[in-house]
Amino acid sequence: MKKYLGFIAATFLLAEGFGTGAAIAGSQYGAVATGANGAYGWAYNFDSEEGAKQYALSACEGSCTEVVTFSNGCAAVAKGGGYFGWAAAADETTAKNNALSYCGNDSCAIQVWACTDH
Repeated sequence: MKKYLGFIAATFLLAEGFGTGAAIAGSQYGAVATGANGAYGWAYNFDSEEGAKQYALSACEGSCTEVVTFSNGCAAVAKGGGYFGWAAAADETTAKNNALSYCGNDSCAIQVWACTDH
């Protein structure tokens, strides 16, 4: 199952140690690609990290340059008041709470999130 969500203004940095390891049997992968003018592509429930990356990049129609991946978990993006934050975690609640915390502004709100089925 492959899914993609539209566009949002956000910038992402790779989460250290999350979604970058070797493939594990039964793992599902997701990715977010970001680029100029707030473009992004989002993919989840892919069988490979590379497949998720490529789909997210193609959803940006060539304008994305940064890619973040996650596996068997969730990712969320928060923004508000000129601030942004993103997080990847094992569950939706933690990903959302961490994204809001990293955003660091009272006006921050979750803009988009997704989880793999595993």
